[in-house]
Amino acid sequence: MKKTIYLILSVILGIMISFIIHGLMEIVYLNWVEKSGHLVAWNSVLGKGSCALSDWVKYGLLILGIIGGYLLGRHWWQIVYMEKRHWRFKNKNNENFES
Repeated sequence: MKKTIYLILSVILGIMISFIIHGLMEIVYLNWVEKSGHLVAWNSVLGKGSCALSDWVKYGLLILGIIGGYLLGRHWWQIVYMEKRHWRFKNKNNENFES
């Protein structure tokens, strides 16, 4: 149960990071379009709002965020809970050696 929650939260983190990257990419793209004088093809996002990026970029970033969050969660789980390489465990080990 703990591992499942850990993985779900890391996937949510990956999705949030993909939204931030999406926003930054759109800002850079719109600045480039404004300077170059090209026209922007606006697309709706799930029937609401609009986005200047193409569909494959929008959904590709979302998929990469989900997959990246899952893989990152598995990696962190391995480090923190299996190998016990965490700052809390390091402090307890240092106290044992000092006593």
